[in-house]
Amino acid sequence: MPKIEKSVSINASPEKVFEVLQQAESFAQFLPHTRQVQVLERTDTSVLLEWEVVAPGVGMPVRWKSRLVIDAANHTITMQPEGDALVKLTGEWRVEPEGAGSKLSATIDYAANVPPMFAGVAQNAVNTIIQDWLNGFKQRAEG
Repeated sequence: MPKIEKSVSINASPEKVFEVLQQAESFAQFLPHTRQVQVLERTDTSVLLEWEVVAPGVGMPVRWKSRLVIDAANHTITMQPEGDALVKLTGEWRVEPEGAGSKLSATIDYAANVPPMFAGVAQNAVNTIIQDWLNGFKQRAEG
């Protein structure tokens, strides 16, 4: 499983950034490439989401389900795939204090169920999505 590790500095408090990370109902409004996110189930510590994302460079919509497990004490959200899908993202979003603001880090393992000749395209698409999502969370938290 390829791993993506990226981070972005955000001019907002860790509490504000972590709050934005939990706004699943609004993700399609501020996360690039995200066409729709539907909340299927929510508890105090987790949320089950159904995603529809348009893969950059491909233009094809991709759907999957994932459970976000919320650890408010440590400002982390763990993402776990649920069910069968073309793409499976597993990993963690972490918010840490950084100077007067915050650092949002993503450590994501992904599996793309595509023929080997399309593996590079899938990897580029997932890399772009994760970087653009970090920037989307940044803009939302700073706005």
